[in-house]
Order: sequence, then C-alpha cells, then structure tokens
Amino acid sequence: MALIYFVEDDSSISYIIEKTLEHAGIKGSGFSNAEDFFKAFREKKPDMILLDVMLPEISGIDILKTVRKVDTEVPIMMISALQSEMDKVIALDYGADDYMTKPFGVFELTSRIQAKLRKRQSIDSYDYQDIKIDDHKHLFTICEKEVYLTQKEYDILKLLIKEKGRVVSKETIFKMVWDTDFIGETRTLDMHIKSIREKLKNNHSNVSIKTIRGIGYQVE
Repeated sequence: MALIYFVEDDSSISYIIEKTLEHAGIKGSGFSNAEDFFKAFREKKPDMILLDVMLPEISGIDILKTVRKVDTEVPIMMISALQSEMDKVIALDYGADDYMTKPFGVFELTSRIQAKLRKRQSIDSYDYQDIKIDDHKHLFTICEKEVYLTQKEYDILKLLIKEKGRVVSKETIFKMVWDTDFIGETRTLDMHIKSIREKLKNNHSNVSIKTIRGIGYQVE
C-alpha cells in the first residue's frame, strides 16, 4: 500500500484529504506543522507528499525546498488557496510536480495522486553507460553481467546514478543512505566508495566515480 504524507493546518481540509486517500486505498499520514512532518520524513520516506502552501510557521514552499535538497524523486503536490500563475510557477520552479488550487474536487485529487504514483512505480531501473540498476529485482549489472554490491554500496551507487551529471554532496549521501545528518566521520563513506570503484574497475566498466574535493562525488 502506498504511503502519502500531507501537511495541512486546516482540520476540515485535512479530514477531506485523509478520507480521500482512505477511499482510494492509500495510507495517509497528516501533519499540521513542518516539525512533525520532518520528524516522520527522517524516519520513513513516503511515496508522495501533499503540501499546503500557507502554513503558520514554515511555509509549504520552504518545506518543498528542504525536501528537494535530500530527495529529488518523491512526487510533491502543492495544494493551496493561492491561485495566481506566479504562485504556481514558483512552486514548480522549486521542484513541485503538481499544483492544485482550493477548493478542490476529491475525484480530481484522487486522479492526480494516482497518476503520480503510477509514474513513480514505473521507474524501477537506472541505466548509465554500461551499467544498469534494476530496483525491482535489486540487481546490479555491468555489461549485462551481475555484480555483487552490499546494500550500502548499492544505495550509494544508485543515488549517484540517479543524480548523474550532478555532484552529490557527502551530506546528501549520509542523509539518503544512512538516514543521518552527522558526517563527522567520513571514513565509512570513503571505504564504501573505494569498494565500489574496485568493483567497477575489476569488471571493466567505463563508469568511474570522481571525487569533488571538499564536496562529494560524481559519476562520469
């Protein structure tokens, strides 16, 4: 069952969203503030996020920007009473996947959510040059030959492949792979990167991992 987090401080609208998800066979967890949302987000990543824009302390846009620093894949839909074109453009520019205005129809909301979830579920493989990661089978191959990776190695390389063309910071890797903000000791990460590099080299892959000094890593 898919899991959706929604942040909404209006109890009546929160109730509507909760019942809409329930009727669609989707598990929903609602939050009235950013603090509770981020606590849950650190403990377990959802399949989708619904964000109200106008919240009492931290705006939905600020929550959106914070989430996108550590997760570029989870679908995020903004739900707001703000209806101007510029409000929508700002949200989309900061990484929102959709923008729905209040008041909204429950059938349209359900349809949009299901469309985003179908798209997310269809992305289960990542290709880059001669390597492929099949998330559905939890399989990593080089030139169609299966290569063993530990769970952490698999998660690190998948993150780098998903962000190919970009530098992935050590902070982001620790956040996404170890689910921690603490990077005081980076030796563990360095050892995992070294092991991945050796497996790429030993299996004659064209892919390499470049160290961006003081920042992080990038596949090339």
